Amino acid sequence: MAHAAFPQVLSAFLASEAHAQTRPSALFSERELKTLELLVDVILPETDTPAASTAGTHRFIDLALSACASDRQREVFRAGIADLQARGFDTANEQQRAALLAARAEQDIALAYDDSFFKILKDYTLVGYFHSEVGATQALAYEKIPGGYEADIPLAPTQKAWAI
Repeated sequence: MAHAAFPQVLSAFLASEAHAQTRPSALFSERELKTLELLVDVILPETDTPAASTAGTHRFIDLALSACASDRQREVFRAGIADLQARGFDTANEQQRAALLAARAEQDIALAYDDSFFKILKDYTLVGYFHSEVGATQALAYEKIPGGYEADIPLAPTQKAWAI
């Protein structure tokens, strides 16, 4: 069912990027959404490419979890956000946030996907970021009209991977 809903979620996300700040949350409270915005930036911070929050990845996660995740995954995810909030994640500095998330990742490493806040967070963050316009055009190499198919093209050490 989640796979069937994904194209609609992706379409809604891409269509709403321009007015994402005014769109109400599908699943999270404003506080949870703000925590989620900080979380995605720990996973994909601004470097020579924009941060995950710049691409609206936290908004994508909100849409995707509400449409594609199981009840169990949503429950685990909201409990993970609540746990990090209780540990002071929202008011911590960047290094402290990274340490809190690393500790959570270590705690979740042996858990099955449906029981792991970190695995769900990482999965949805990467999917949302690299499917966004920002991720596909600024973090990946983007060719609007690609040429013919060429398999196994070697990349230079500093070359970006190709968007699909």
